[in-house]
Amino acid sequence: MKPRTFAFLAIAAASLSACIIIDADESERATFHVLTQFGLPHLQSASIGQGAVTVEIPGACATKQNVEAEVDKDGRRQYEIGVDYTDQDFCNEDSPGLAQLSWTYDELGIPHESIVRVLNKIAR
Repeated sequence: MKPRTFAFLAIAAASLSACIIIDADESERATFHVLTQFGLPHLQSASIGQGAVTVEIPGACATKQNVEAEVDKDGRRQYEIGVDYTDQDFCNEDSPGLAQLSWTYDELGIPHESIVRVLNKIAR
């Protein structure tokens, strides 16, 4: 492969991969400025796709009525999301099953083509 072609592909791959960040191993959440009432629960999985954020949270009874996605603008077109319970976790992590919850960028007030980062710890 020619050096120019390799350089172009490396730059293209780096710029395309910069759109999604999932900080599953991050232990310091000092940059998250939204106050959480009960702490950020661990997620089973998280995905950021075509204009939507989808998470799997332990406890089949978790719904959008008792779980919310808090959004903090971290910079120009960079957003951090923390999934938090809105009331005490009566549907705790030890209950069987998983709940899959999704929010569109429009619901979250995030412009499309933004860099989005999920702050909750992720099991997988």
